[in-house]
Amino acid sequence: MKEANEKRETRPWKILELILFVVSLALFCVVLVKSPKTVDDPTLNPFLYWIYALVLFAICVALLFPLVAAFKDKKKLLRLVLLIVAVVVIVGGAWLLAPGTQIDTNAVTSPGDFKFADAVLYVTYLLVGGAIVTLIWSAINNALKK
Repeated sequence: MKEANEKRETRPWKILELILFVVSLALFCVVLVKSPKTVDDPTLNPFLYWIYALVLFAICVALLFPLVAAFKDKKKLLRLVLLIVAVVVIVGGAWLLAPGTQIDTNAVTSPGDFKFADAVLYVTYLLVGGAIVTLIWSAINNALKK
């Protein structure tokens, strides 16, 4: 009986996942067939808006589920607060360390664009480095347990 309820609960998510995948695939095929030559091509606009919508949806879901779980348990709430503080420190530190050095481009840019790009690169470097350290630590930890 419990398995039937779990199937009913996951079915709407599977349908939503399928719809998002089909729309993404259709837009990808349109862009692939049209093969725009420049970034100013209007055929890219729906694709870009769809990407923005998917990113916004992913951010909302990534924030919603931990919030719901956090309010069910005090330990999870404390972990969530510590995680938010860590993210603010990392992003803020990257922003403060980012030089924002301007380079010559053909596009109209502001100094803030370069600072933002540098900060995003620093956060990305930190996250990739953390992922590599975690992989190595996991491999060593699993090897020592056996």
